Amino acid sequence: MAGTMPPFLRSSRPARAFGLALFVFPFLMALACQGSALSEPEEALEQQSPRLVLEPGQLVVSLTFDDARASQVNAASLLEARGLRGTFFVSSGRLGIPGYLTLAQLRSFQAAGHEVGGHTVSHVQLPPLDVDSQRRQVCDDRVALMNAGLRVTSFAYPSGARDATTEQVVIGCNYNSARESGGLRTPDSCTSCPYAETVPPQDAFAIRNHGSIQRTQTLADLQGLVLRAESAGGGWVPIAFHEICPGPCPSSETYGINVSTFTAFLDWLAARASRGTFVRTVDQVIGGAVKPPVNGPPLPDAGTPPPTQLLANPSLETDSNGDGAPDCWQRGGYGANSYSWLRTADAHSGSWAQRLSLTSYSSGDRKLISLQDLGACAPPLTTGHRYKVSAWYKATAAPLFKAYYRNASGGWVWWAQSALLPTRGTYGYAEWTTPPAPAAGRGLSVGLALERVGTLTMDDFRLEDLGPSPFAPL
Repeated sequence: MAGTMPPFLRSSRPARAFGLALFVFPFLMALACQGSALSEPEEALEQQSPRLVLEPGQLVVSLTFDDARASQVNAASLLEARGLRGTFFVSSGRLGIPGYLTLAQLRSFQAAGHEVGGHTVSHVQLPPLDVDSQRRQVCDDRVALMNAGLRVTSFAYPSGARDATTEQVVIGCNYNSARESGGLRTPDSCTSCPYAETVPPQDAFAIRNHGSIQRTQTLADLQGLVLRAESAGGGWVPIAFHEICPGPCPSSETYGINVSTFTAFLDWLAARASRGTFVRTVDQVIGGAVKPPVNGPPLPDAGTPPPTQLLANPSLETDSNGDGAPDCWQRGGYGANSYSWLRTADAHSGSWAQRLSLTSYSSGDRKLISLQDLGACAPPLTTGHRYKVSAWYKATAAPLFKAYYRNASGGWVWWAQSALLPTRGTYGYAEWTTPPAPAAGRGLSVGLALERVGTLTMDDFRLEDLGPSPFAPL
């Protein structure tokens, strides 16, 4: 890395359509850096991308990929084969977990000319978190990626969730831009919105797009995003992909795309350079210097003895932002199923409980689990200790407890689950003791889940550390 400019600052296509400066400037900088005596951190801060300037009628497309899915290795290869480059928004805590990209793969992406951007440490929606927790998620993610030798200037909000406070957090973590989800016009949504983002964008920390590409969208749908923007006078169309499916995407992969459709779209898009439509990374559009990394605030004093009750807001009473989800808890799940949530007054104690209704089911689960953050809500996990989780519930379908642990990188991993619990017409008590905590665990998240059609009303959770097990953890 020392003494060279990252490849993604160099052009992979002819310069004529965007003006000579867009490509000559990075090339001259690369030459100037050769033989430089700068150390790696100093050199990284010297690297600067020129801001893109479009000529009338030109359109720039950014192909972005969220969540560090392992299948995106195929996307990178397909892009490179066509002289295109993408932006990969990754959560550092997920790297190396099965199903996700590795750090080595991200380094190879960068070496090939792709951009790597931030997406929080553990892919959590930011607005429900307190400001310090948001800063840890956003800032510490960028610090981890930059410490690994990656050039990180662009951010994407997980699930597109943002507010004014979240934008300020991203700015304070020294990003140059942030992408939301939505804000551009499609045939069936946002009819008063423009077809393309402006260059430069009206708000660099709320870059608009058409939402995430879904498995039901066809090649013609993808082409339409570009064609309508071209007809409207050009601008910028960032497109967000997630899973690259080897064949037809299963119903559980809502935000997937068949690799054959994706390949056909790339072939079509690459050929449009002749009419002034080009592909560039987000960083190449926004431009600017790589600002120094900023650490998030430290966690509260870890030397304080843990309380007997390890969960915050265990009775689910507090909902500071009024979004229906209790503070320090999250409504989660995956797979092909239909569901709804309700903050209900049908509580076991206090004023509020949470009700989950699963109305159709093919795969996956839906669950209420304690917030998977970096420690403000999630209690610490001690290797070899067992934990007892309990709750009061009533249910028309058998629920079960589930437990997850946070690894050393900040990613969250499924750990264990209970047997199915009995259905109940009135509130009843249930508890479950976990296996010994694994050595890889740093934090703990627990809750109740449904994996079948029915309703589940939950209240009054409790989590206790039972101490070390007589058996060694796996």
